[in-house]
Amino acid sequence: MEYYINEQTISNAQIIKHSATDLSFIPKESVDYIYTDPPYGKKIPYLDLSVMWNGWLDLKVTEKDYEQEAIEGGEYKKTKDEYNNLIAASIKEMYRVLKFDRWLSFVFAHKDPEFWHLIIDTAEKCGFEYIGAVPQKNGQTSFKKRQNPFTVLSGQLIINFRKVRSPRTIMKANLGMDIAEILIETIEGIIAKNDGASLEQINDELIIKGLELGFLDLLKKEYSDLTPILIGNFDYDEKTELFTLKKDTKFKSHIDVKLRIKYYLISYLRRMERENNHPGFDTIVLHLLPLLKNGNTPENQTILSVLEDIAERIGEDSWRLKKQGQLSLFDTQN
Repeated sequence: MEYYINEQTISNAQIIKHSATDLSFIPKESVDYIYTDPPYGKKIPYLDLSVMWNGWLDLKVTEKDYEQEAIEGGEYKKTKDEYNNLIAASIKEMYRVLKFDRWLSFVFAHKDPEFWHLIIDTAEKCGFEYIGAVPQKNGQTSFKKRQNPFTVLSGQLIINFRKVRSPRTIMKANLGMDIAEILIETIEGIIAKNDGASLEQINDELIIKGLELGFLDLLKKEYSDLTPILIGNFDYDEKTELFTLKKDTKFKSHIDVKLRIKYYLISYLRRMERENNHPGFDTIVLHLLPLLKNGNTPENQTILSVLEDIAERIGEDSWRLKKQGQLSLFDTQN
């Protein structure tokens, strides 16, 4: 962004002290993008800790500010419901000022799944479409996180919404369903997407899935230790610290066919490279097809198109993986 920052942008910048529950000074559907990192319950008393910041900006902190503060407790001993109502009101205002087909990114660092559902439900009632959540790392994993994978977030989640005219809602899980099946499907999905996944990546993906589908409490209760499932169903590489599918096994769940092909191709061609072998297309197809029987068997042309994205031809009909800088894990997911 540095390229776009100049004297004109600095002179046009505004610092506004105002309640997020009343953005009446901003016209309807006039904002291109919103990134918001709200205060979280009783976690940190932001207003009390903002003395130096407010002094630097010549902003006075008034009694009205404390009345409007989104916090549990605080100077006015606010309840959880009061806090939730303030957050919900701010989401409604964000919906009003955002343009259609534009995005809202909402930082989530709360430990209570109830607050996740407050954000999602309020946003969906306003008309936002939930697009997904991605983990944002702080660069380190605490001992507490390793001991309690489903109760401690490493870093935080960014929840992304889009303002659309016909939003879709999240499909909540039926609590009578087989949680183990969702577990395996989620783990396989993150392994396929990243060509192997670390324990932390798997934990993060399961937290998001548990929050989205409303079964995080069951996840914490029944699967606080993932070791038996991971060891029983996947291979682990101590050098890379990544879990992968067991050699020559199929995906148990319904992963997108191109993503499955890509995963198997990368795994197979890496193994062939270690053996100094560059297989031909027919050999590659014969290796892949038995692994792709779980679901519709793809045409050879589909396999070829994925192969051309991740590998390069040597001679007339030999193939090897592209070099690391050329390889993109997301080329074939469109």
